[in-house]
Amino acid sequence: MKSRILPILNAIGCLVLTGLVVAQWTKERSHLGDIQQLQSQLVISKQKLADEFKKSAALEKDIAALKESIELNRKDSEQAAVVMIDQSRQTEQFQTELNTAREQIKTWEAAISERDAKIRQLNADVIATRERLDVAISKLKAAGAR
Repeated sequence: MKSRILPILNAIGCLVLTGLVVAQWTKERSHLGDIQQLQSQLVISKQKLADEFKKSAALEKDIAALKESIELNRKDSEQAAVVMIDQSRQTEQFQTELNTAREQIKTWEAAISERDAKIRQLNADVIATRERLDVAISKLKAAGAR
């Protein structure tokens, strides 16, 4: 009996081993499919990473350009502020000179008005003197004719 059981056990052992090999093979096939899927995802991820690095480099260039532009604008605004301060000082100086000139013009206008008044007075005095001279001359002529 023992000799009959041994081939049966051997056959059962072979079937179990075959089942084990088939199970491992199917597991390996499913893992191979997973590996291929993961490899394709890795390739896609690497492409996305490369694209992101390109975008990052472009953004860094843009940031550098913006920083440079901001620095230039800051320098320009500082220069404009200095120019504005200088122009403000000049404007104040011109305003002071204008006020001084206006006061001087008022002084000159008063002096001219005073001079004109003196000239009118002197003219009136000259006219009065001329009239007296005309009267004196006509009296002298009248006295001489007599």
